[in-house]
Amino acid sequence: MAAAGVTIGLGALGGALAAHPLSGAEPFDWVPYRIDYQGWITVNATVNGDGPNDFIVDSGATITSAFANLAEKQNFIPAERGPIKILGLASTEALPAYQLGEISVGKLRLENQIGVVLPDWAPPNTPPQGVLGLDLLTRHTVMIDEDARRVNFYERGVRPDRNAKGWTRTSLKPLHVADQDTPLYQINVNVRGLDIPCVVDLGASGTVFNGPALRAMSSGVRINSYGYRSSTAASHLNDVFDNTSKAKAVKIARLKISGARWRNQIFLVYDAEVFRALGAGAKPFCLVGMDLFADRSVIFDFANEHFYIGPPAK
Repeated sequence: MAAAGVTIGLGALGGALAAHPLSGAEPFDWVPYRIDYQGWITVNATVNGDGPNDFIVDSGATITSAFANLAEKQNFIPAERGPIKILGLASTEALPAYQLGEISVGKLRLENQIGVVLPDWAPPNTPPQGVLGLDLLTRHTVMIDEDARRVNFYERGVRPDRNAKGWTRTSLKPLHVADQDTPLYQINVNVRGLDIPCVVDLGASGTVFNGPALRAMSSGVRINSYGYRSSTAASHLNDVFDNTSKAKAVKIARLKISGARWRNQIFLVYDAEVFRALGAGAKPFCLVGMDLFADRSVIFDFANEHFYIGPPAK
């Protein structure tokens, strides 16, 4: 759905929305989203003209790919290239490359896309049909607009207003990964004065710290290795391959990203394979997941390497 000349007010959504750093710019396009599956941003996509298909928006995936249930309908053929390495939380796998064809999200197009076919998740988990990765997202400045429940795509060079009320800005640094054409992107998370580099991974439903990060946090953390009493699932971690691993649940008293702050939130600690693949197995590192942004809007300004975080929803 293309935006019909509206950037701030959407009458169909029940009144004016709050101003944000891109209020003065017109989106190239926008699509509605919902939170589905394991707490992920989910949008409709067409694949080779067929749809709608559920694709999760994953800023921790360097490549747009499909799940096996979509491959069964589409009958993708192998691509003439070697396997593609896919980084999961609990495991890293090299999967065969396939010709996926044309993938469209609104006006956005990936043509002659080559990606992988991810295995479907075992019941009771229901998989989506695909993953929308950074190979598409980084072509634009992207806003996850929590107020309007839509993903806005702007021209890549547009500059958000750094003085928008209630918003904060931090550096968004590319992190180049071996064997990957597209970099991941990281920000700094601060826990009681300790800056921890973290990949922004909206494809992770929860934020995950590695062991060295936990050991560097000398105070402000309560550890419960069997999960938190309010959620027995808090001690289990699932990745895109549907692999499950036990992780420590921790409650961090104070955490901030630039001027945005969180108090008394529960996170996971796990020495994930992805940390070693990123060269961060022995130093403090983390993946920032959707749990921090479930009630906030965010902006990825890839061109100018900034990440904007909105105020929590009231």
